[in-house]
Amino acid sequence: MFIDTSFIYNINITLNNSMKKTIIFFIFSAFTYSSFAQDRVFAYTYQSNVLDKGVFDLEFHNTLGIGKTGDFSPYIFGQTLNQRLELEFGLGHNLQTAFYFNSELSTNATATSSEMNNELKISFSNEWKLKLSDPVANIVGSGLYGEFEFGGNNVEFEGKILLDKRINKDLFAFNIVGKYEIEKEINHVDNISTADWTHNSALELYFGYMHFLKPSFSLGLEARNSNIITKDNGWINSVLFAGPAMHVSIGKCFILLTAMPQLTNLHKTSSAPGNRDLVNYEAAEISLLVGYDF
Repeated sequence: MFIDTSFIYNINITLNNSMKKTIIFFIFSAFTYSSFAQDRVFAYTYQSNVLDKGVFDLEFHNTLGIGKTGDFSPYIFGQTLNQRLELEFGLGHNLQTAFYFNSELSTNATATSSEMNNELKISFSNEWKLKLSDPVANIVGSGLYGEFEFGGNNVEFEGKILLDKRINKDLFAFNIVGKYEIEKEINHVDNISTADWTHNSALELYFGYMHFLKPSFSLGLEARNSNIITKDNGWINSVLFAGPAMHVSIGKCFILLTAMPQLTNLHKTSSAPGNRDLVNYEAAEISLLVGYDF
């Protein structure tokens, strides 16, 4: 008896092709999900991704700024430690919010100081982020970010435009950031103390690149350009930072680390005349963020 097996062969080919496509789809989905279980992989630069509804993160962010000695700097020692404890919630409809407890400890000394000067600032923040498009499914990912911060002596508003793109194992992100701060400054002259309200604004640009060696491990770089604009002196500087970045995921825990030395001051003025601005910034920053997905 003759049995035509060609149809069996065709069925096998069809099944094999379908299985291959299915396997590729699940591998890609698993890779994408495991890489973006969090809404960020950079210590500084934000992405358009948001947490799913009902998901929340607990994050502890430490940024240490070190070194304020050099040309045009009055300091012989200076460092700043910024710490943020964040609770982040996914609300659904491409929206998330977060609440922060912030502390900033500045320590410095000048040649005329008899002791170290320490200043501690405590503040609280509320953040909102809206995702507009996806970095994989769309031509470019995009989002909007807003944050309101208030403390004992300052109020700050911050807005960001978030852009990012995922191409295979490479992720690119870019942020345009605007800030406006109202702060009370206490001045001591001849044993007389005065309090003045100052109004400052800043324009910052952030760039991040990350290459995923594994879904749970990636290396890249981050860069930041900070521009301070004051009411009295106008645009006083344009400082560029850049350095290596790392992202590690271990189960539901993730670690983000970036080290950014201050490279140059692109806009020299009488308020910031040096090749680096070591009055308003430190010579280098190291930022470590540890988070956990619930």
